[in-house]
Amino acid sequence: MTSQILSNELNNLISESKRKNTDLRNAADKSLQDLKALPSTSEQQLASDLIRKSHFISPFLLACATRNSRLAGIGVSCLQRLIASHGLPKDRLEEVLEAFKESALLGLDVQLKILQALPPLLQSYADELEGDLLASALQVCSILQTVKSAAVSNTAAATLQQLFTAIYEKVATEDATDPDGPFIDEVSTEEGSVAVRAASRDAYKSFDDLCLLAEGQKPQFVHFSALPQASCLEIIESTLTSHSPVFSTHEEQKAILRLRVLPMITRCLSERLSFTVTLRIFRILSVVLRKYVSELSAECEIPLSLLNHMLDGDVVPSWKRNLCMEIFRSVYADPRLFLQLYAEYDAVEDRKPILKDNFAAFVRLATEKPTKIGLGQQSTAPLGQSGTDGDSSIDQAAVEAGVAGVIGSGGLGVAEVNVPGISVQLSSLKTPCLDQLDKMEAPAVPETYVYSLVLTCLNSMADGLAKCVLPLSIHQVSKERRRKKPKPTGDTEESPLSPDPDTRSTESQTRPILTRSMSYRKRSVPVNPLELTASSSYPMVKIAASLIEECWPAVLATCSTFLYAALDAEYYHALVRSVQKFTQAAGVLRLSTPRDAFLTTLGKAAVPPNLTSAIVSTAATANGDAPRVFTNAKGLLSVDSFVSQASSLSMENKRRQSVSIEAETPNLTTRNLLCLRALINLAIALGPTLDNAWTIILETLQSADIVLAAFSTKPAPGDYRSSPQLGTKNEVDPSSASSLNTEIKAVQAAASRMFDNTSDYPDDAFVQVLKASFGVFFGKHIASQPTSPAAEEFQKPIPLPPRRVGSVSTLPASVNVQSQEYTLALTKIREISRANHFRLAAHEPEESGWDFLVSELIKISTSMTAVPSVRSLAADILRERLFASADATRKEDVATRREIQRRVLSTLQSELDALTEDGRTMKENDYYVHETIVETLKDVLDACGESLLDGWDSVFKIISSVFENAGDSSLNGTQSSTNRHQPSMVRLVSGKLGRIAFSSAQIVYSECRLSLPARFLSVLSDTLLLFALQVNDLNMSLTTISIFQDVSEFLQKQVVLSELETLQSAVSADNESPTVVIKQSAQARVSAVWLSLLRHLTTIANDDRSEVRNTAVRTILTIFDRYGELLSGPAWSLLITSVLFRLMDTNIEAQRRARAKDNPDGDWDGSSNIILSGVASVFSTFLDPITRNADFSGQWQTLMAYLEFYLSFQSHLLNASVFRTLSTIMSKANESSILGKSAVNRVGSIWANKIPEGGSADSAEGKQEAFLAYISTLKELYRLTQREVTSSQVDTITDNLEQCIRESDALSYSVDADYLTPLQKEALDIVEQLRTDIPGAPSIILEFMATLASIAFDKEKDDVYQTTLTFIALSKAAMRSLGTFVHQQSSEKDIYTDDTLNSVLDSLTQPIELKYKWRLEGSKPPPPWQLATSTALHVLQIILPKARHLSTDESLHEILSHATRIANNIAQADLSNVSSRKKVQEDVEFDIESFTALHGLLIPYLDAPTVPNSIQTSYTSALFHNSIIHAPEPEEIPPTSLPLQTIYHIRFGRTSDPSPSPRRKLSYLCLNFLLDLVRAASSTAPPASTNGASPSAQKHSTLAQAAAPHLLARAALPLKSYIADQPLRGRMPQPESQRQELLFVLRAMRALESDPDAVPDTSVGGGGAGIKATKRHLLVLYPLVVKALGVAGRVPGGADEEVLAELGALLEEVGGGFGVVAPG
Repeated sequence: MTSQILSNELNNLISESKRKNTDLRNAADKSLQDLKALPSTSEQQLASDLIRKSHFISPFLLACATRNSRLAGIGVSCLQRLIASHGLPKDRLEEVLEAFKESALLGLDVQLKILQALPPLLQSYADELEGDLLASALQVCSILQTVKSAAVSNTAAATLQQLFTAIYEKVATEDATDPDGPFIDEVSTEEGSVAVRAASRDAYKSFDDLCLLAEGQKPQFVHFSALPQASCLEIIESTLTSHSPVFSTHEEQKAILRLRVLPMITRCLSERLSFTVTLRIFRILSVVLRKYVSELSAECEIPLSLLNHMLDGDVVPSWKRNLCMEIFRSVYADPRLFLQLYAEYDAVEDRKPILKDNFAAFVRLATEKPTKIGLGQQSTAPLGQSGTDGDSSIDQAAVEAGVAGVIGSGGLGVAEVNVPGISVQLSSLKTPCLDQLDKMEAPAVPETYVYSLVLTCLNSMADGLAKCVLPLSIHQVSKERRRKKPKPTGDTEESPLSPDPDTRSTESQTRPILTRSMSYRKRSVPVNPLELTASSSYPMVKIAASLIEECWPAVLATCSTFLYAALDAEYYHALVRSVQKFTQAAGVLRLSTPRDAFLTTLGKAAVPPNLTSAIVSTAATANGDAPRVFTNAKGLLSVDSFVSQASSLSMENKRRQSVSIEAETPNLTTRNLLCLRALINLAIALGPTLDNAWTIILETLQSADIVLAAFSTKPAPGDYRSSPQLGTKNEVDPSSASSLNTEIKAVQAAASRMFDNTSDYPDDAFVQVLKASFGVFFGKHIASQPTSPAAEEFQKPIPLPPRRVGSVSTLPASVNVQSQEYTLALTKIREISRANHFRLAAHEPEESGWDFLVSELIKISTSMTAVPSVRSLAADILRERLFASADATRKEDVATRREIQRRVLSTLQSELDALTEDGRTMKENDYYVHETIVETLKDVLDACGESLLDGWDSVFKIISSVFENAGDSSLNGTQSSTNRHQPSMVRLVSGKLGRIAFSSAQIVYSECRLSLPARFLSVLSDTLLLFALQVNDLNMSLTTISIFQDVSEFLQKQVVLSELETLQSAVSADNESPTVVIKQSAQARVSAVWLSLLRHLTTIANDDRSEVRNTAVRTILTIFDRYGELLSGPAWSLLITSVLFRLMDTNIEAQRRARAKDNPDGDWDGSSNIILSGVASVFSTFLDPITRNADFSGQWQTLMAYLEFYLSFQSHLLNASVFRTLSTIMSKANESSILGKSAVNRVGSIWANKIPEGGSADSAEGKQEAFLAYISTLKELYRLTQREVTSSQVDTITDNLEQCIRESDALSYSVDADYLTPLQKEALDIVEQLRTDIPGAPSIILEFMATLASIAFDKEKDDVYQTTLTFIALSKAAMRSLGTFVHQQSSEKDIYTDDTLNSVLDSLTQPIELKYKWRLEGSKPPPPWQLATSTALHVLQIILPKARHLSTDESLHEILSHATRIANNIAQADLSNVSSRKKVQEDVEFDIESFTALHGLLIPYLDAPTVPNSIQTSYTSALFHNSIIHAPEPEEIPPTSLPLQTIYHIRFGRTSDPSPSPRRKLSYLCLNFLLDLVRAASSTAPPASTNGASPSAQKHSTLAQAAAPHLLARAALPLKSYIADQPLRGRMPQPESQRQELLFVLRAMRALESDPDAVPDTSVGGGGAGIKATKRHLLVLYPLVVKALGVAGRVPGGADEEVLAELGALLEEVGGGFGVVAPG
């Protein structure tokens, strides 16, 4: 490509020079031929070939020399291409430069081509282009810079800079390639000659000439054209900027700076030069300061002083002062530079203090025009700046060392003022003045621009100090350690007290916490860089420390001024960030004075004095109903309340816009919160080193809380208010509330982090934080305030200690600031303690701050002068710490765990003791603290569980504190001295306290029992007793009893049988109370604890609440049932004496107390029932080991005595229990020898003498149960003693049974008419089991059975016993049994000789007699009278045959007398209450059958000669009365002794005819039996009667004589009725039944052949001596027959022929007896 171009250009030269320049054409032609002759391979080869042909460029040189623009342009272009391709012969460089010089003034194209060729020329031929050649090149360039064309001039200026750059690069290359090369020349300076090499020489001479040219002097090496001063200065600046290494290493270059540049700068600064020159001078000074101040410190002193001087007032134009500030801005932007300046000047005694003066100038600048910067009481926003900047975001940390919490650029809800202020918009330039090189005049600069530069300088200075100091304050971790650091795995479980994994060494992971190295804590302490003397950065750090220590007042003054100026968000953020960084740098260097000063300044900026003053002035009128920050106790640590408040305020904005109110007090802005956040961030970064400065931090936080609280009570933003500064109404944008919320959140996050970071502090630093916290918030000691009765009564708030500026301690009490302030203070202390819970748990208490923290919290929580909310919060904090410490010990070694647990629990006890010390009575405000203590204990126990090893004394003391009078001995399971049987009344201080403490007790047993020392087992038992006895919570008592059972099971596994036997021996040998022996042994023996637990249950069993005592009793019995088989005889003896008998004893006493009251409370009988049932179960189940004990006899007698006591209470429930107990126990004894004769006899005595007696309140079921148990006892007693039973005992048994039966009542929903009651059944069963082989026993038993048979019909005794039973079923059952028993015992003579059989027959007679009269017969057949009838027949059938031989005549007569009564009762019946005729007919058939059988049985015995006539008369009279069919008038019934007395007395007639008897069939039977008794033995039976009855009996003369009168009287009755009534009937016929009766009698009497002796001759006064003896009865009836015959003949309407015929026949029979025969 180059070959072609050159060929074309040569052709052009040939063409252009044909006529004018032959030499040029020839040279061109020759060069073209040479070019064509060269091989066309590559550009490099072409260049090499052309270099060897030096004449090749001749045409080009000639073309330049022609001064023809066309030709010169071709020539320069070709030369430029050859230079670029390195094809220019080196020996012709001078000619080329001369050609350029000659062509420099030709056309624009030529000039530009020359300028394009010069830089590559200097680069490609650097070695050759030196000395004069270099000067020529620079001269060419300077010539071109002087042309009028701006393009060429500017390009030439740039090219000249490039040339100087190439010159110095050549020097650098020379120094690098051959540092030890030979010097070829010397240059002379004012300081002397300096040996130099070629490149250095050229650079020196060229630059020196440039400086001379800039000063207006003549150059010596380069013949420069007259260059503009500004251009020279720019080249100087560029060269100094780009080649500082050359100037720093070459003395000749330094000489130039020292002798040329700096004097020029000094002179220019002192003179009033144009803006363009001054600007470039300042730029050169800036470069010198940044790059060469170390070599030129002395020379730079004056310029720097001048800069400081120019900052004052009106010394120089404002633009020049701005340039000065921009210079300082660049200085402070480089940390090493301003530190170097400080080291070079301020740190040297004899030199000018440049930086001090500069900072002083800053102070003057900041205060020279306060109105311009909007200086006021608070920082505000400049004019035209919105109060909020919603688009700005939070900045990231700018310092590698981790400046804690660098302040971001969030929006600021601040007021806008009518001043320019300082803002990015109004106080800054897009292009700094130093960079405005194109300006000929000074640009227009905002008046506040200089102040913005001051702020920028402060920011840069703070950043520089931070970058210098802070990285060194971080603990360095070696790379090897980082590589070896183990990675956490999910399978590895670490101790909660272990340090952070990132800082914990692998070797320490297995070491105990309390002996572990605390080096990881030290890493949290910033390293003091001043102690790193071996560090390479130590000198700089030392300088920085000196700068801070010397300059901080001026820096602080400047920052303080601007903190209250009108700044926009960006500048204010940067300023606060600068203060923060400066303070942090001072802090890590341990410069406490500047650190504290800056912290104080930030604190005041966060809470300005005018805010607190405003609060003081408005606190008295604050609206108590407005939302307050104190409603959230966290204060700054929680922003929820502020967010909600701000939201609500903005929502109310519209509603409040029309409200006119007083002038607005200063508001809290986000800038205040910004400063507060910066202060907190400093506390985060410097925390371990702050020492006393923590007071500043915490006081500021405290004041901020109060201000925020007051701010939250103000009306919503957006209201129109009068601004105190402007006097105008200022509407705040609602978004300011959002900005405030955002900033509050940031503050909250920073505060939380600050408190969290205290966990990494060393112990001494953390203790300092704690002391500062309590010192700031509470003064010396909150609890050290003297207490007075008034203070106790009214609970006045705690007086506040004196405060610093911003304190609100002067607020009136009505605002209640004190209590709110303390609440917030405690909240912060809580956060601190939370962050350090591992430290507090693991370290020594006096070193870690544990002792101090808990002592202060205890003083606060128990103070009688503190308000309740403060006390409660302190108690909560202490609770939280104690729980966290206890919870953190679960995985620690035993020693560590024990120590921490003891510490935690002793602290709890100390707090409890403080509540009650010096006899202090707890008031209402103490209860919450007490609850907190107990809740803490619960939490600790729950967290530790079985890992709890120590502190048991405190545990049980705290648990017991929930009981009133917890210190009384009576609450420890002992009994009151006044009544050893009644447990003391146990009450809880409060129900909630009790429930919490009870949960703790449950945890002690359920989770801690394995780790509980043996000596505390008895304490646990005593404590559980208190919970069981408390009367506040029934469920708690019941649950405690269930725990007793679990504890017993736990203890039982450890009980040693020999220990129980030893205790028994001690009780027996020393004759001491079991209580004393057990109490003395409970601390040492588990067995004694177990026994003591059982005795506690007996105490609970005496509780007034039935549910509690019953559950306690059941628990005791359950324990015995589970473990009784494991106990020996002596052990059982001890348990019976110590537990069972104590249980019964206390219960009996309780029964006595209850019954002594008018209105007994509680179901004591039910409890006693459970106790007795349990006693029965124990004795019956474990009878064998119990009876083998030597003390059994005495214990049995004691038991019987207790049972007699129960019986004396006259309760059927107790009676049932007692006898059930006896029967149960005896049922397990196979024979009496097991219990012993005396034991059985004692039971028999009780049974015989203690019939169950009840009260009015007893139910029927209760009676039934009592009597059943009573009989059950009899069964078991009889089973064991039946061989020794006597008749008197049998008599007692039957008597007692009868009493039981009679006293029993009907059961609900049951009727005993058809079924036996259980009691009746059991009574019959036991009677059947009684021995009958005992003399007299059969009679007794028969008497008892007879009594039972008639018991249902015994009215008198029913009235006595007032029973509700019918006894029907019992009577029927007794009747059945009676018949069986009589049959079995019929051969016993005694039953015949005594009244036994009479009693039996009497008992059977009564039901028969009450037939149809006793309506309670039951529904099951047969009715009682029928069963009695059958039984009586059965008995008589058995006994009558044997009575002749076994009984006396009197006994036999008694039996016959009863038999006749029975017969009479069978035949008769009162039908007045019977409505069913069918039933009557059915019953008649039974009676007929029964009567017939009885009649046939009795007649042989009644006809005996020895039988008294009265018995016979009684029987025949019964037949007479029961044979009556139609009821006669009373006067018609003759006396029994004189049956014929009224036989002829005719009554008055009656027109109403009586109805015939429904039982007339039985009546005809009785009439036939009478006829049969009177009939002669030889006579034939008369024809069957119409009713079908036929007599069949053997007649006897004596019995016939007794029956004849009754038969005649009976036969006369129908005749007399006919005679009296028939005439009155008229034509009415006689009733059929009467007619049939009359006909039956007439026919029977006519047919009767009576016994000759039946009717004596004197029956009718001897008038019938001639009549047959067998017909004498007709003679008696003759008068009545005659009258009847007369009546029959006079019947109106015709006579009854049949009646008339029978009467006539009877009359003929009488006449035939006299020998009179009727006419044929």
